[in-house]
Amino acid sequence: MDMRTRNLGVVLGAIALAVAAAGPAAAHDTKSEEGRAEAAAVLKAYSPGWAAPQAIRGPVACTNGMIEKYPCKNVELLSFTPQNTIGGSNSSSSMWEWYDEQTKDEYVLFGRDNGISFVKVTDPLKPVYVGNLPSYNGVKAVWTDVRVYKNWMFTGKDSVNNGIQAFNLEKLRGVTSPQTFKEDAHYKGLTNSHTLWINQKTGFLYASGASSCNKGLTIIDIRDPKNMKQVACYSSEVYSHEALVWNYNGPDTRYTGKEIAFNFTGQGHTLSVLDVTDKSSIKVLSKTSYTGASFTHQGCFTEDMKFLNINDETASTASGSWNIIFNIEKLDAPKFVTNAKDAHKAVNHNCYTVGNRAYQASYSAGLRIRDASQIPAGKIVDVGFFDTAPTVDSGMGNTWMILRPLRNGAIPVGNMGIGLYLLKPTGPAVGAGTGPFPPGT
Repeated sequence: MDMRTRNLGVVLGAIALAVAAAGPAAAHDTKSEEGRAEAAAVLKAYSPGWAAPQAIRGPVACTNGMIEKYPCKNVELLSFTPQNTIGGSNSSSSMWEWYDEQTKDEYVLFGRDNGISFVKVTDPLKPVYVGNLPSYNGVKAVWTDVRVYKNWMFTGKDSVNNGIQAFNLEKLRGVTSPQTFKEDAHYKGLTNSHTLWINQKTGFLYASGASSCNKGLTIIDIRDPKNMKQVACYSSEVYSHEALVWNYNGPDTRYTGKEIAFNFTGQGHTLSVLDVTDKSSIKVLSKTSYTGASFTHQGCFTEDMKFLNINDETASTASGSWNIIFNIEKLDAPKFVTNAKDAHKAVNHNCYTVGNRAYQASYSAGLRIRDASQIPAGKIVDVGFFDTAPTVDSGMGNTWMILRPLRNGAIPVGNMGIGLYLLKPTGPAVGAGTGPFPPGT
C-alpha cells in the first residue's frame, strides 16, 4: 500500500468516525445536502497534504501576483508551517489566539481533528511548536472549535460526548520543547458543539449546535473554569450554527449595555437577535431571513455596528460567494440592503472586522482582505488576498478559519489538513484601526 492510499484510508476513517460520533445533531450532518457537500470537499482538500508540503520561512514578497505557487495581492508571506510538524493528523478547522500579558508572547491555538496545537508566533518568521492538548478520550471530529477567556482555553468538537475541555494557558510559559499536555477541567454536561463564543465581559461561553440542547444555543458560566456550569439552553430555533455575543454598544441605544446575541441558524435560514442578559428569560428581538437563504452561517460587522455582512455557506456554491448585507441599526428590525456577489466562486466562511478592514476566510479562495468602509454601500472590494488553493476555485476545502492581525501584525490563516500560514498585509491592504475586532474578544 503506497503512502497516498494509506493516508486516504486514515482520512476516510477520521471523517466516518466524526460523522458517526456526531449523530443526527451534527452541525453538518452527512444526511443533509450541506453535510454531504462539505464532507466531500473536506476529503478533497487533503489531497495537497499527501505531498507533505515543506516549511517556508520568509518574508516572501508578493511579486507579479504570486508568492511561490500562491496567487496573491498586497500581502507578504512571513512563514508557512506544515500541519505534520505541529501535531499532525489529517484534518484541521478552527483556531484562536492567546496573548500572554506577562511574557508578551503570542500564540496560535490550532485546532486539529484530534487535539489542539500550541504554536508560539511571537516571531512570525520563526513559529515554534510548543505542544499539544489531545482531544478528550482521543475522539476525532472534522470540526473543532477553540476560544480563550483570560488565560484559559476552551475547546469543543462536533462529536457526541466530547464536552468542553479547559486548559490553563499559563502552562505554556517557559516551554522549550514540544509537550503533550493534559486538560485542567472537563465539562461533561454538553454533548457536541459546532462553534464556541465567549463574552469576555461576562464570562459566559455560548456553544452552538449541541444535541443536548436540541441543536440550540447552550450558555455555560466559565468564570471559574474548573467548575463550569450550564445556565441556559435556548432551543427555540431549528438550529444554532454560530453565535456572536457581547455587551452591546452599538447605535440602538435602547439596548446599550445589554448582553446581545446574534444567532446564525444555519438551515433555519434566519438571523435571530436575542437579548440574553437574563439567562432565565431570553428575549427574541428579531428573526430575519433573506431571499434564497440556504445555510445562514456567520457574519461580520462594520466598525460602527450599523451593518452586518452575512455569509451563506451553501447558497454560495451555486454562483459565487454571497455577501448578504443588512442594516442593523435597529436590533428589532434589521433591514436587507443587498446581496453582493464575490467575483471568485469559493464559499465564504468566517469573517472578522478590525477598523476599516474585514478579514474573510473563503475556503478555496483563501484569505480575502476587504475594505469594510464599502460594505454600507453594498460593495465588496478586496484590497488584498492570498489564495491557499491555487488549483481549486470552488467548493468547501482549504481555508476554514482566519484570525485578525495579531499584535505583531501577522494574520494567521489555516489550511485544512495542510498547515498554518502567517501573512502580513502591505500597501492598500493595511487598514486603519488596530484595536480588537468588535466585539466580545
